Amino acid sequence: MLLHKAHQFRRAYSTASSLCWRTNIKQAQLASQISYALLQRRNWVPLLRNLSLFPKLSPSLFLQILHKTQNNPQVSLEFFNWAKVNLRFEPDLKSNCQIIRVSLGSGLVRPVKPILDSLIQTHPVSELVQCITLACKGTDSQSTTLSFVLGCYSRKGLFREGLEVFRKMNVLGCVPSVVACNALLNAIQRENEIRLAWCFYGLMIRNGVLPDRFTWSLVAQILCKDGKFERILRLLDLNIYNSMVYNLLVDGYSKSGNFDAAFSHLNEMCDRKVDPDFSTYSSILDGACKLGNVEVVERVTSVMVEKKLLPNCPLSEYDSVVEKLCDLGKTHAAEMFFKKACDEKIGLQDGTYGLMLKALTNEVRTKEAISVYRLISERGIVVDGSSYHAFADVLCKEERSEEGFELLMDVISRGCSPSASELSSFISFLCRRGRWREAEYLLNVVLDKGLLPDLICCSPLVGRYCSGRQIDSAIALHNKMEKLNGSLDVTTYNVLLSGLFAARRIEEAMRVFDYMRRHNLMSSASFTIMIRGLCGVKELRKAMKIHDEMLKMRLKPDAATYKRLISGFQVTLSNLETRNEGDEAK
Repeated sequence: MLLHKAHQFRRAYSTASSLCWRTNIKQAQLASQISYALLQRRNWVPLLRNLSLFPKLSPSLFLQILHKTQNNPQVSLEFFNWAKVNLRFEPDLKSNCQIIRVSLGSGLVRPVKPILDSLIQTHPVSELVQCITLACKGTDSQSTTLSFVLGCYSRKGLFREGLEVFRKMNVLGCVPSVVACNALLNAIQRENEIRLAWCFYGLMIRNGVLPDRFTWSLVAQILCKDGKFERILRLLDLNIYNSMVYNLLVDGYSKSGNFDAAFSHLNEMCDRKVDPDFSTYSSILDGACKLGNVEVVERVTSVMVEKKLLPNCPLSEYDSVVEKLCDLGKTHAAEMFFKKACDEKIGLQDGTYGLMLKALTNEVRTKEAISVYRLISERGIVVDGSSYHAFADVLCKEERSEEGFELLMDVISRGCSPSASELSSFISFLCRRGRWREAEYLLNVVLDKGLLPDLICCSPLVGRYCSGRQIDSAIALHNKMEKLNGSLDVTTYNVLLSGLFAARRIEEAMRVFDYMRRHNLMSSASFTIMIRGLCGVKELRKAMKIHDEMLKMRLKPDAATYKRLISGFQVTLSNLETRNEGDEAK
């Protein structure tokens, strides 16, 4: 019997092995056919269509094809993209990493960037780096490929993930390219992580990455942000300079009002054949406008006209001049031209008003932004939504007066609203200052527009409604939030439940508790309030059911509270028995 079973097992195993072997042979033959067509035929699409590859093209088959065609990366990449579109091929992480490695080895950087971008969105950095590392095993492309990954993370502003890639490269003994390191350093300093930027710069040097011109430009920017402006001069002494370094110096001196030093470095740029551009002169112009230095304004404007950076007669080109200055963040200079145009009654484009509003808002020049907004309203000008959104955000943060509130309501009436976090912060501020009517009105406007603020700003209003016996208002607010699938915090819900039971609104209390249950927002106190409230209205069955649910969820209160809760059941039962006996006696 045992020998018979062993024989059957051997036959089954032999059959399975044979089938697997045949499948592998067929797949290898198909890979050879496809590879031959790709490499030998220019128009290989009709041939591949005749092979009826869908749904045969699996990741393992693709990797065999890639192995045979990798000496012609352009063809490999074209087939990869064609298969995804026409064969609905779904490459796995390994296939994606291999095609990235092969393509980068041939300098096909731009075509594979979308592939890596999608992987960055769908995979953790550790998993992606590990797979890239395995794909590069046995080749000399590890540093190049990982540098590309580092650069992609950095250019997306994901500097923390970029630092993890850099750390992994350091462990593997790979030296990243200076281009990738510059991208990461730039991402860090853009987020104003100055201390971290200096630490990473030190790591670059220790790991043997040689700084280039762009690295020194970034160092100069970090020095400016770190308040070490004068140290930039040392770079010039070391003969390290470019237009960005000089622009930083000119801008810094102009902001501080040291126009002699600004013009001196401007002349030095010319001597060193570093051409000052519109941005360089705009820095001096902006500083002079800010400080009201008319002489410097006239001087630099004259030079800019001479160098054809400004038109001889700017009347017809105010729009383009204001746009350039706004894009550079030179709001004082932009404001000068904007006011001139308005004073001289020169018709500006609607978009110019929007640019001016947004630029002033970004620089948190709130009073000036309000003036431009009033001008927009008076003249019936329509600007883009992003300008309104930016203005609304700054009103929430910086202008919380009654005037600011009225302006915010006006912006919202135009169909534009600030971010939910800024609105929530403003509503909370109104509540803290006791400006309840404004807070209530703003919150209702926000909810009616389908926007969901942070729950923390709703709690004070619900508490005020319940303490003032305005239960209808509290329920109305909750109903609006429920429509948007929003919720309050547990503490506020407990206050609402207590208020509903105090007002004998039992059905609404049950409905609110059900909503809390669906959103997993129940606490021991919530159950205690419900049980006491239901016992108070003689709803013992419902109270017992909620009591059992409380125990099941392990939300039993402390011993003293629980003892009082149970005694509530006993008192209610005793009262019911007494009432029943009285009814029988009658």
